[in-house]
Amino acid sequence: MNIKLKRLKRNFFNHHPKEIAPKLLGKYLVLNSTKGIILAKIVETEAYGGREDLGCHVGRLGKTKRTELLFGKIGCAYIYSVHINTYCLNVICHREGQAGGILIRALEPILGIDLILKNLKKSKSDFYIRKLLNGPGKLCRALNIDKRLNGIDLIKDRRIYLVEGEKIEENKIVATERINIPYAGISKRWRWRFIIKDSEFLSR
Repeated sequence: MNIKLKRLKRNFFNHHPKEIAPKLLGKYLVLNSTKGIILAKIVETEAYGGREDLGCHVGRLGKTKRTELLFGKIGCAYIYSVHINTYCLNVICHREGQAGGILIRALEPILGIDLILKNLKKSKSDFYIRKLLNGPGKLCRALNIDKRLNGIDLIKDRRIYLVEGEKIEENKIVATERINIPYAGISKRWRWRFIIKDSEFLSR
């Protein structure tokens, strides 16, 4: 089964991540599996630049086997682990010849809530809907995203991809400092986290 929504084009990501992260708000992430479809709206993002950004893996580690994807094809996924069996989903985004990505921090579930609950091994009574996808690690568990999908093309692939969603007005978008990067020096003060104002589905 396919969701009939217009996919994002690759050139959407051909800019600095801080320019695209707010524009990703309201877009939909589609997970299309043999078990069913999950459709979720992006409500929170964080931009990570290249060598200039000490909050980014590239800024701290340079170009390595781990980070080379961030220099690669825009619109693909960069997935890394933060703890055992806990992962973060990023979309590669940068100007040509540079590096960067956008962390998907929180989603609002639209379709496939039963499948999300099954992936989390929870019953309907265990979670408020607003808490199902309100964090980067949690949403990866809920959508069954792990390192096996690292590098997958979020523009062309049929299993997981990004589509047009709802238009979010500029006055509904708020920029804040990014979360949990105390090691990032002056970069931690950059207001590169973007949220939909008053959304109940933001990370906590």
